Amino acid sequence: MVMNKFNKGVLYLLLVILIASALFVFQYYLFASTITDLRTLPTSLLIAVIVYILTQLIKRFIQKKMPWYNWLYYVGIIAIIIPLPLVSTEGDWIFSVTRYGTLFLLLPPVIEFILLLRKKPPVS
Repeated sequence: MVMNKFNKGVLYLLLVILIASALFVFQYYLFASTITDLRTLPTSLLIAVIVYILTQLIKRFIQKKMPWYNWLYYVGIIAIIIPLPLVSTEGDWIFSVTRYGTLFLLLPPVIEFILLLRKKPPVS
């Protein structure tokens, strides 16, 4: 019972870290106004992405099974990577891809956080 409470506390902490780093990344892409902003990423953004990925990996070791929505964050990672190799690309579509794509970083932890809050504690 104690280990279960400990794991649940760690899971809440990891979800808060995931949500905070996803919001930081989404906020960066929301306010990016030039193609250069999408291609030359600041160190703080790269650190936030690395923290997000490492937190997802740690969460995998804690959870016994991975629900389907935890795989959605790959879409967000792909949205971050897409503008990097497209050097000659111009247009607003790339901004839409990055802005909406990075929302997929936010979806899995928010869904899991809501499901954890709605989960009823076992009766003892």
